[in-house]
Amino acid sequence: MNNLIFWIIVCSWLIPMGIRMYNRSRQRRIRDFPPQNYPGQNFPPQNYPPQNYPYGYPPQPPVIIPAEPQPPVATPAPEAAPPSSTVPQPDTAPHGYRARKLAELDQQYSDGKIAMEDYMLLRQEIMNG
Repeated sequence: MNNLIFWIIVCSWLIPMGIRMYNRSRQRRIRDFPPQNYPGQNFPPQNYPPQNYPYGYPPQPPVIIPAEPQPPVATPAPEAAPPSSTVPQPDTAPHGYRARKLAELDQQYSDGKIAMEDYMLLRQEIMNG
């Protein structure tokens, strides 16, 4: 019983002291630092330009789902194709020594032929020249 009375007296002294210390530190923080704009405070108007579209986002084009499947439309065959020698074909291979070497290295890594550590070392060697 004496133990219980001791703790009641200690707590009745410690709890109010803790509350006073907390309130003092909070007042000091408010006094020393400028107030931050926390939620719930009044903010000045921002004067943003009006938006030209409703609901705050651009409208999506409508999706039209036909009720019945449509028959395929026949495309006309080209009459005469120009000879392939006169039209240059775009080259899909990378240009330049480093680009080719990096592409080969990337392909080896993608195929699982080399480990990541080896990949990074070889890539660094290629980039350094």
